[in-house]
Amino acid sequence: MKHLLLLRKLLLSLLFLILALWLIGSFGHRPQLVTLAEYLGDALVMAGAYLLPTVTAVLVNSPRLKKIALLNALGGWLILPWLLAMGWALKRDDLTTDPS
Repeated sequence: MKHLLLLRKLLLSLLFLILALWLIGSFGHRPQLVTLAEYLGDALVMAGAYLLPTVTAVLVNSPRLKKIALLNALGGWLILPWLLAMGWALKRDDLTTDPS
């Protein structure tokens, strides 16, 4: 849980930095700061989308967290490994089929 709190603080700090850069650039007539804020915002959104299977596995306490994180880190930039990692993250092992 400590890691999630640290990650949340880091993300809030990055969002504050992006907002501050955009405001200073917009009202200070410095378009290069606005452009930098846009690039940082885009990178933050893309990193979130890229790491979504790993974050999902952490949140649902998946028993395959290490495998999902490894697949996501090494092949997540391709569509098929990303979908496979997301499927593993969402797979429920606690559901049992009742044959009767």
